[in-house]
Amino acid sequence: MSDERNTGQQDLDPVAPQHGSPEARAAEAAEALAAEGGVVTARAVRARSGVRMTVAAEAARVWNERESQAALVPEPPAAVQARLGAVWREAFTLARGEFEQSRAGWLAKVAQAEAERDDAAEEIERAEAERDEARRETVTVRKQAAQAAAAAAEAAAGERSRADKAEARLEAVEAERDRVIGERDREQGRREAAENEAKRLEADLSAARESIRAVKEQKN
Repeated sequence: MSDERNTGQQDLDPVAPQHGSPEARAAEAAEALAAEGGVVTARAVRARSGVRMTVAAEAARVWNERESQAALVPEPPAAVQARLGAVWREAFTLARGEFEQSRAGWLAKVAQAEAERDDAAEEIERAEAERDEARRETVTVRKQAAQAAAAAAEAAAGERSRADKAEARLEAVEAERDRVIGERDREQGRREAAENEAKRLEADLSAARESIRAVKEQKN
């Protein structure tokens, strides 16, 4: 009996409900009963949560008082409703305008990046064509140098000089190709960054729409 009196006294103490505590279970039971359309009473809360009657009664009292206070809140006047509608329209228009402006800017950047990527691709194609031509020229020069070597050492040396020059040109073309490829990769990175920013702006617009919808629902 002494333990039961002490426990009952603890139930009456104004201790904040903890997760999984009798108070929390009783509060959850009250919310569940209300959501199901039932009457929130101490007996119903106790049956639902399995807590002591004192805890159930307190949870039922708190829930009913809160609902009673909420029911006393009047509908906003027509002027307030009109102002809320104007604020909502203004916020939506502003958010939409900012999004469209930002989106247009990033789309322009994406288009510019794509154009630069195409230009880089053309540069690469030209560089590869020059490389192939230089390779063919190198093969030809080497054949001519080999044929000239049998005729005269001086002519062969001259042909080898042409071959060396062709190889130097090939190296220069390959270096230019590597530079253009590197520029293309950097442009690809900038394009991906622009696309990611456009996606982020789309997400911001969606969030703004959700906020506006929530405000509208609260007004209703």
